[in-house]
Amino acid sequence: MQQHDKQKGFTLIELMIVIAIIGILAAVALPLYQDYVARSQVAEGVAQAGALKVSISEFAMTQGECPANSVYNNSLGGRYTSTANHQGCRIVVTMRGSAPTSLRIRGNAFEFFPADSTGQVVTNVDAGDSIAPIQNWVCLGANDTGVTDADIDVKYLPSGCRP
Repeated sequence: MQQHDKQKGFTLIELMIVIAIIGILAAVALPLYQDYVARSQVAEGVAQAGALKVSISEFAMTQGECPANSVYNNSLGGRYTSTANHQGCRIVVTMRGSAPTSLRIRGNAFEFFPADSTGQVVTNVDAGDSIAPIQNWVCLGANDTGVTDADIDVKYLPSGCRP
């Protein structure tokens, strides 16, 4: 009596199921990864605004008013940040409009406004406006209403900036 060797390996249907599972996982993971990349690039803009926050806060504390426009600007930007400028006490960070900046944030902007001791946005932020010492800063994106012209989606801002 002759003994037959069993075939070893996977059937075609088993391989197709594995490929389908990998495809589904990739379809979910890629958009999440792209959001993560965009958020990490926005973090560079937040860091660039940090220097402006310190300078403006110090000026407001010593002078009691917002500084003249564009005194502390960072017009050189960074790898992903085009500029970090200020208009009085309002800081506007603009992302670069070309690669390697993520398409999701390319050319968009977000803003920082001073906040009072209760955390409310201070709206008198033009150059020369009288202002109390700045207690904190509020970061605003496109979904925030009222005082901002920012156009970056809030989901790309760091967690400390989200409402």
